[in-house]
Amino acid sequence: MIRLGDKYKRYLKLADIKREGIEAEFLEGQTSAGKTTVGIGLKFVLLCANSPKKMHLLCGYTLGKLETTIIMKDNGILDIARQLGYKVEYRANGGSQIRLAHLIVYGRTREEDKIILCAGYSDSTKWKDILGNQYGIVAVDEANIADIDFLRELSMRRDYWMFTLNPDDPNMPIYKEFINHSRPLDEFVKDYPTELYNQLQSQKPNKGWIHWYFTMDDNVALTDEKKQQIIGSVPVGSKQYKNKILGLRGRAEGLVITEFTEDKIIPESKYHDGSMWLPNEAIYKVLCGLDSGLNADATALTIALMTTAGRLISIPTFYYVPEMGSNSNSQQAAYIERWLDYWLSAFRCLNPSIVEITGDSAALTQDLLYEINLRTKYSAHKVGAKDIMKDTQRVKSIVGTQGYWYIVNFGRRNPLDPSEKIGEDDMLIVEFNNIVWDKKKGNVPEDGNDHAFDSFKYMTYSMYYGMMGGIL
Repeated sequence: MIRLGDKYKRYLKLADIKREGIEAEFLEGQTSAGKTTVGIGLKFVLLCANSPKKMHLLCGYTLGKLETTIIMKDNGILDIARQLGYKVEYRANGGSQIRLAHLIVYGRTREEDKIILCAGYSDSTKWKDILGNQYGIVAVDEANIADIDFLRELSMRRDYWMFTLNPDDPNMPIYKEFINHSRPLDEFVKDYPTELYNQLQSQKPNKGWIHWYFTMDDNVALTDEKKQQIIGSVPVGSKQYKNKILGLRGRAEGLVITEFTEDKIIPESKYHDGSMWLPNEAIYKVLCGLDSGLNADATALTIALMTTAGRLISIPTFYYVPEMGSNSNSQQAAYIERWLDYWLSAFRCLNPSIVEITGDSAALTQDLLYEINLRTKYSAHKVGAKDIMKDTQRVKSIVGTQGYWYIVNFGRRNPLDPSEKIGEDDMLIVEFNNIVWDKKKGNVPEDGNDHAFDSFKYMTYSMYYGMMGGIL
């Protein structure tokens, strides 16, 4: 029989979903945490067997994957059902009455038999065959890679559903539309990484939607030797390490800034309690990078503090989109001056003489740089000739140098009111976690949603080359 840790025992206790008022459960977390085995292999079978409805649904990427990873494996559905005393039959080719692949969970009488249709969601021509029915219990394995249109359709055709998830790009619609509307039980909030818990708070909770975060420690069947083998097989600091070993969301394939890891982020609380500062550490230079699209796109200003302890610390990113207010260069210059005054005062380094603003050489940014010089107390200059690959490698080197660069995460702040938080993560963090290589254009970073990233690149010019081009 499957061995269960305390958290999984609590998960299984919530089996009377009608009485408990549970409509959805989402299982997320580390690799090899037991999410599929316990979530689908055990609880799903119990819920189907005890449901008043006859028709249920099990979905995976393909039918073949369902068979090998959930239905027929050791401690899969057939094995677990037998251990629980249920007679379950799998009909891969369907039958005379039901032509689709399905499981039959036999009851005491034929009227009590339960049918579990089995389907893959990778091919829309196939999953559309299953959307004509209403189902009692629905399980979707690896829901993060499922077609979002499939999930939207399915959401209207079930009484209850469960998802198992591997951490993925947090900007995918599945998180905004479904997962982030769930919440953990109060008793398990303490187990959540701050990053994941904050992401869940980004959407309003739906009543009866429960989120579970499972780790390898919750899988008591996993030996210490096997656990260390899994952890040791993934490079520390890589995005795969973040996704698989830490169980945190983030794009993993094709990422540009693979050096950006959780240990580079200083939470706001450490700024307030003073623990982010080293003894005798002072700020002697403030470097800023500027990227502006004016009316057509966003304007981003990244700010980094150079310290006498040999560290570079990024503070809140100014990120302004046209619909927020006036788009004139002069007004944006005023917003930027107010932003710098606010945050440099907060970090006790409001001294315009130590501030360097370096911007893109594109015409729109140059116009804004001119207005900053004309109308504010700060000095601005443009970069010289740009080299996308060299600029990108410079950013990777800065972020990847041990003990050198950090970012204080005050969340995304309103560029018109720096004291107001409008998002959980600074835009530089968001973009570092999501910028990918564009293979169609010679393996350069993907163009789009990269304004904070680009402004950070321009900021590095002052570090490496000095005042490129002089003051405008």
